[in-house]
Amino acid sequence: MADLGQQPNRKRSRVFLATMTLAAVAAVAGLSACSQPSDSQPPTAQRQAAEEQARRDTDEKAWADAEKTGTVAAYTSYLQNFGSGAHVAEASQRIVSLNEQARKDADEKAWAEAEKTGTAAAYMAYIQNFGGGAHVAQARQRVTEQTRKEADEKAWADAVRAGTAAAFTAYTQSFSSGAHVAEARERLAALDEQTRKEADEKAWTDALRVGTLAAFTGYIQKFGSGAHVAEARQRVAALEDQARKEEDEKAWADALRAGTPSAFTTYIQKFGSGAHVAEARQRAAALETQGRKELPSIDIKNTCKAAAGAMVSLMGGTTTEQDVNACLDSEQKARDQIVKDRATYSSADKKQCMRTGVYLPSYVEWLTCLEMERDVRKMERQPQFGTAPWSLPKVNPAINSAGR
Repeated sequence: MADLGQQPNRKRSRVFLATMTLAAVAAVAGLSACSQPSDSQPPTAQRQAAEEQARRDTDEKAWADAEKTGTVAAYTSYLQNFGSGAHVAEASQRIVSLNEQARKDADEKAWAEAEKTGTAAAYMAYIQNFGGGAHVAQARQRVTEQTRKEADEKAWADAVRAGTAAAFTAYTQSFSSGAHVAEARERLAALDEQTRKEADEKAWTDALRVGTLAAFTGYIQKFGSGAHVAEARQRVAALEDQARKEEDEKAWADALRAGTPSAFTTYIQKFGSGAHVAEARQRAAALETQGRKELPSIDIKNTCKAAAGAMVSLMGGTTTEQDVNACLDSEQKARDQIVKDRATYSSADKKQCMRTGVYLPSYVEWLTCLEMERDVRKMERQPQFGTAPWSLPKVNPAINSAGR
């Protein structure tokens, strides 16, 4: 049993001894081979060649790793480890190229971010960080444009907030090519129209409150195309018609109060289509007929010419047509007054005053005579001191005692 348990150990020992023997033989053979001189090169040259080859292999491997990585750090590490390597110049070029590419990438990224933000501040930051960047000129242009846009938008916001015609006008003046000029003009037009409408309504309200012909006429003159012009014209026509009627009635009342042919004739001349023209003609005709019957006729034209000539003889100068016309007007008025008041004159007074056979008979003189006679008769009929008995006024006793 002991022999059976030790058999594997013995086998392993024999294998180990055989292996060690072979290794020793190989080592001896190698040493003998190395100790023999070479026919092609000395041992030192062989070692140097091997070292150079190893260095080259390491250089190539490091370069391959740097190329594989392709970063500035990788190429920089290669330069630091292989300062005289075969690829130093190329590594330097790669670093320069990568740095330039990184700068370009950063430039493009910064520009894209500035474009995305789109503000003047963003473009200014790009210019400050990339003074020699590919988009500096464009960034400066954008700064100018954006600054103008921002000022435009601010001015527009201020105008909209104010909401007045003055604000929108100021915007169009300051930003004649701004983004909101068209809308500003539309708002101005709308505000002007609203202002015009409000002024129109106010003027119409004022005209209605006053309610006179002048008020409605003033509205029409000021707002020729206003919303209430048609109604204003209707009111003007109605007021003119009313005024004409009132004037007609007043003139007729004046003619009735005067009651003379000339008054009715004047009414007819002034109101040819008045409400009382027919009656005025009838009254004028009746008065003329009655006057002709009661009042003797005088050639007042001859009287006035003779009177004017007499005045020239006395006072000097010349006679004018105006003087004669003034005389004729006075004579006609006196005649009308006599006709009007004929019922107040007594027959005796008429007989005494109205004489046609005297030199230059005159209605003015007749009227003066008739009125004086009538007034005298009135005074004669009225006692000066009233009716008897009369009593003297009382005297203050102090006055009588003062003389004692």
